[in-house]
Amino acid sequence: MRKKTNNIRGFTLIELLVVVSILSILMALALPNFSDTIEAQASNAEFKRIRTMLNLARSEAIKRGGDVSICASDDGLDCDLNNWSNGYIIFVDNNGDANGAAGTIDAGDEVIRAYNAAGSASTITMTVPMLTYNSLGFSGTGGTQTFKICPSSNNANNARSLEVGPSGRGRLIETGIVCP
Repeated sequence: MRKKTNNIRGFTLIELLVVVSILSILMALALPNFSDTIEAQASNAEFKRIRTMLNLARSEAIKRGGDVSICASDDGLDCDLNNWSNGYIIFVDNNGDANGAAGTIDAGDEVIRAYNAAGSASTITMTVPMLTYNSLGFSGTGGTQTFKICPSSNNANNARSLEVGPSGRGRLIETGIVCP
């Protein structure tokens, strides 16, 4: 008579606990680096969004043959003095009275595009309350202006800065940024 052999295959409870323990240790080591990567990607995304906004404003100024301005806005309807983290708007100041403060957008002005807050916890600051491009695509604000994007952790390694020169073009700065 033949003896039946038991060919049950699987994992024992001990083996399963060892594997789960090793995976837990690896996750504990990888998670801080992963959150740092996510924070850096959020800063990069916000930088690209601001650069896109600047390019749109510049091309609109050239296309329209007149000044186009950008200011911080929390509602997409009017400027909000230096509150860039809540959003921003691109507009044409037809009567020439814009200064970037509340009440800047009035009946004669045209809002081209409104950008809401990006959803990241980054803080965005700008050296001036309003940036203007002239009909040639140059910065009508004068001098070099800087957007600074600081993550919520204030980690300078993940901060980005966009510098707008007199030519109107923006360039990325990744080093030497000080976050509050």
